[in-house]
Amino acid sequence: MRRTAIAFGTSLFVCLVTALPALADSSLPEPGGPGVLGESGQAGGGTAFTGANLAPLMIAFAVVVVVGLSLLAYRQRRSATN
Repeated sequence: MRRTAIAFGTSLFVCLVTALPALADSSLPEPGGPGVLGESGQAGGGTAFTGANLAPLMIAFAVVVVVGLSLLAYRQRRSATN
């Protein structure tokens, strides 16, 4: 159980550390700040990023986490019976 807690704590720490750069520039905009991009009537620079291409990676990550925790639990149970 201790190893599982350490593994969970480590993975949580890594997730938080990798998310911190995204939060570094999360300030509220100033009132009356920049207007809508492309309001001059010109076409924008492409399709907006929606994050839809990250969904398969997040599912794969969740599967890896579940399999890893299952293997840890199996190993713990197996070592307890021996």
